[in-house]
Amino acid sequence: MMPWLLLMMGNSWCDEPDVRGLVARLAKPAPTAVAFTEVRFSKMLVEPLVVSGQLVYGGPRSLDRQVTEPYQETTRIRGETVLVERAGQAPQSFGLQRAPELRGLLAGLTALLAGDLAAIQRDFQVAARDGADGWQLELTPIDPRVLKRLKMIRARGSEAEPRCFELINAKDGRSIMLLGSAAQAAKDPPATPEALQQRCSGAS
Repeated sequence: MMPWLLLMMGNSWCDEPDVRGLVARLAKPAPTAVAFTEVRFSKMLVEPLVVSGQLVYGGPRSLDRQVTEPYQETTRIRGETVLVERAGQAPQSFGLQRAPELRGLLAGLTALLAGDLAAIQRDFQVAARDGADGWQLELTPIDPRVLKRLKMIRARGSEAEPRCFELINAKDGRSIMLLGSAAQAAKDPPATPEALQQRCSGAS
């Protein structure tokens, strides 16, 4: 449901990046809101599914995903509880244990926005690259139960700004979420993994 984001990296990278320093500079005050466009690829979809809206980070274990196009839907995550509200439908509530991909995204994204490397390392193995072209973090779930559904989260950005998150599931389906200024560019065709990779890096 919320798939939320790297892909071929260019040029030179530091061999031993300062992971703690990198994560620390990503910290954002809560609440923080950012525009997003998410593109989901799956063998079950004839065409990629594209949705856009706003993410609202409310602190550790608190995240809202407000979809405004092509439909209206709000997903509110508080701790282990998820509430989904969609226009014209009754609200639905469920626990994160039913959605390991969503739980992985919540854990990874909120810990990154908190600048909390220790929290990330509780749930993921972390690999990082940092260089002139930007930075990349690869988060691999530690829990075997989560790993059965979620293979990896990749985050990419520059300076203190994450530009995109990619979720790769165990069946190699993926969703790529572009944030901030990159979100608008993600709506332009073509919506292919290769084109989104370029926009992730800031290329036109």
